[in-house]
Amino acid sequence: MLTPLALINFKPHLNAHCTRPHLDAPQQVAEFISTGCELAKWYERQSCALLQELYLRRVFFELLNHIADPLVHTCIRQQCLEQIYKPLLALKRYYKARRRGLHKFYLLEREARIISHEFNPYS
Repeated sequence: MLTPLALINFKPHLNAHCTRPHLDAPQQVAEFISTGCELAKWYERQSCALLQELYLRRVFFELLNHIADPLVHTCIRQQCLEQIYKPLLALKRYYKARRRGLHKFYLLEREARIISHEFNPYS
């Protein structure tokens, strides 16, 4: 079994410190999300549903943690908030295919709404 390139590049935590946060934040957050979603797709093709869900949830909760962390630079928090829809839509697609999965998705969506409302970096 060949390991995907995303597995080599994936870091379990989003790097919250960069030298130029205004310029690097969008690309940094987008790369983190894309590698996590690529891993989830690879595990989907390998019929490993639990690992697929694990990587999608890991990316989602890492973004939520960065939104809620006041020590993270505001630019990175804003990009996490703007791009949280990507793993959320991937989780919706995943949970739609599962029995009683939409209930889990609605709980995640509710948590994202609460956290993004309480810790909105734009306000």
